[in-house]
Amino acid sequence: MTDETQPKRPSHFAYQVRDSEDGKSFFNKVGAAFAHKDGQGYNVVLDSVPVDGRVTLRTPQERLQDMRNEPQPQPQTQQQEQTQQQQAEPQAPSQPQQTQEHER
Repeated sequence: MTDETQPKRPSHFAYQVRDSEDGKSFFNKVGAAFAHKDGQGYNVVLDSVPVDGRVTLRTPQERLQDMRNEPQPQPQTQQQEQTQQQQAEPQAPSQPQQTQEHER
């Protein structure tokens, strides 16, 4: 197959989707699909094949919209970062103060 038979940009991306125990889905890009010139099919090019054999095809716009709808972690303020660092640092055990006796 030559480069002339495929458009330069894929119409879909191929993902292996892994579901976690907490219900989140992780999309791992494994390839792309290129539409035929006549619009009646696709050439699928995979960089890797998922072990479970399941491949999900999504348009680039769909995946971008999904990513925008997912809640994004909020950046921490400098004060929050400092508080977390202080909480993570091990506390040194307090040592009793040594008193020195002076002769008079």
